[in-house]
Amino acid sequence: MAAFTARWLQIADEYYADLPADLQRQIDARVAELLEDPYGSKDAYDPATDQWITSYGGGTGLIVYAIAPAQRRVLILRLV
Repeated sequence: MAAFTARWLQIADEYYADLPADLQRQIDARVAELLEDPYGSKDAYDPATDQWITSYGGGTGLIVYAIAPAQRRVLILRLV
């Protein structure tokens, strides 16, 4: 069972829906990892925006997310 749950914001969800299935699988794999340890590398954190950035698919793209620790939730804000 994942330590956190994911919540996708509309802009990220719509972008994801328009991607090819192979990219969706790469994103799914990375999000599953984030749900186990969303804090990952401290280098990916921007304190000015309180947002995190990580890559998926070996650098294919980026996931911008926030963490709501009290709710044990990862908010998927944007895919790039």
